[in-house]
Amino acid sequence: MSTPPVSAAQLMGETLAKYGVPYVFSAPGAVFDTVHDALAAGGLGLVVCRHEQNAALMASAVGLLTGAPGAVLVTSGTGTTDLMTALLTATTEQHPVIALHSAVPRRDRSGGTLRSMNDLAALRLVTTYTDAVDDPDEVPEVIANALRTAVTPPRGAAAVVLPAALASAPTSAGVVQPHIPPSSGPAPAEYIHRAAQIIRTARRPVLLAGLRGAERRACDALRQLIGTTGLPVVETFQAAGVVPRALEEQYGGRAGLFRNQPGDVLLAHADVLVTVGYDPMEYDPSLWNTDPARTVIHIDALPARISRRYQPALELRGDVAATLSELADALAGLPIGDRTREAVATQRAALAAIDQEAREAPPTAAGLSPAAVVMKIADLVDDQATVVSDLGPHLFTARHLRGHQPRHVLLSNGRHPPGVALPRAMSAALLRPGTQVVSVSGECGFLSTASEMETATRLGLHITQVVMRDNSYDMVAFQEHLRYGRPTGVRPGDYDMTLYAGAFGARGVRTESIGAFEAELRKSLDPGGLCDPGITVIDVPVDCAHITELFAQLHDGIPE
Repeated sequence: MSTPPVSAAQLMGETLAKYGVPYVFSAPGAVFDTVHDALAAGGLGLVVCRHEQNAALMASAVGLLTGAPGAVLVTSGTGTTDLMTALLTATTEQHPVIALHSAVPRRDRSGGTLRSMNDLAALRLVTTYTDAVDDPDEVPEVIANALRTAVTPPRGAAAVVLPAALASAPTSAGVVQPHIPPSSGPAPAEYIHRAAQIIRTARRPVLLAGLRGAERRACDALRQLIGTTGLPVVETFQAAGVVPRALEEQYGGRAGLFRNQPGDVLLAHADVLVTVGYDPMEYDPSLWNTDPARTVIHIDALPARISRRYQPALELRGDVAATLSELADALAGLPIGDRTREAVATQRAALAAIDQEAREAPPTAAGLSPAAVVMKIADLVDDQATVVSDLGPHLFTARHLRGHQPRHVLLSNGRHPPGVALPRAMSAALLRPGTQVVSVSGECGFLSTASEMETATRLGLHITQVVMRDNSYDMVAFQEHLRYGRPTGVRPGDYDMTLYAGAFGARGVRTESIGAFEAELRKSLDPGGLCDPGITVIDVPVDCAHITELFAQLHDGIPE
């Protein structure tokens, strides 16, 4: 029995739905209105956004939070170029997302007509997979391959280009049924046995958990391993939260911030370092591997990327979760030496001292301590909260905000476009309704994507947006200060954030003290209490003059 013809656009929507894509984020464009109409009619969650880059950031955040790709739909020409920064970020940070692009007819692509450009050449620069549909019957197979590539390590952005005229063309092709990529299984048993022997004879073994160690199955297996062995763990930014509250005594800190964290001390002292799902993009080995000759065991689905500073003695390549489970069995009863226990206890005491100093940091005439603001957030959110940090505030969020669930403290180590926090927080609010969602930005980053407050309000999302305001591009300013002794060209003007927020249907408040900030934060975090569900923007003045001191606290020349 033949399948009744449908349009290529309808088939696109059916294929996405069959593969479990929950939302399609889009900014309107007349060139792809056929696709827009078909997706809306097909029942997919269609979210109309204010800018293509923001739409792509939201879609890739779906991939980050769920492991299943989000989708973004854009028009040709500038719609595609507006998307590219976000797609590059998704590919660099390995968040699965599929981008659907309309294109002008092939005959017009080299004629200089409106929106004409070489879409495929441009998109291949920022994706792991790019293909074009030249026949309506190809729609399901091209989308299926794009989705499979997006979720296969190393994950990232995939793009499909559909000429506008082809979108309305009829097709009798059926949806390609979803096929889950098979697991590679654990690393070879002999390699796991050798790794266990090395770890058993180590004096100061340490685990470094990376982005693929934070995926759901891998995180469960990692927790089993550290629960069985007592091994200490240092997290990268993208592995934030892999150590649960029940195993808190084994948390050695977070690495990835100027080599100035207690976690960096543990890494420097380790004689055997076991990296779990680590990618050099997260934290370049040249910044943390002070002794490239020491023993490194690489556990990952991907082969190690060899460099002068990263030369593993042993690679356990296979499914990360399966490999960790086998290694946990091989290390059952592992005795952790007193030296390791003392080192972890020392660094945990250092972490506690850093946090307490941040809580007590006094305000200045310029504003509150950003560390004190982050500590107040850390003290008030619960374990199910999602906290997303922009570039700039991440200096303090990474340092002070602990988190006990993976993918709940979202910190970027990749391209990190300004303003990424709010779009990611919006996806978290969509996917985790009824939980606390906090976005933390500087005033400059906030403006980059703040137009999406209207989208968030329209969707009825509940988000607390904290804006640390000192009217400066601090990530540039402190580096200029270190290089030249003074910052130049980094101070834009002030603006009234409360009025700006109100224009988009959000509630804006300006606080001047830590007590006022705490009161407003408590109200905004309680959707069923004093504050109605919606977007609350809390404007808090901060003094970032001491950022250069963080940079100066480097652990070079640590004695053995």
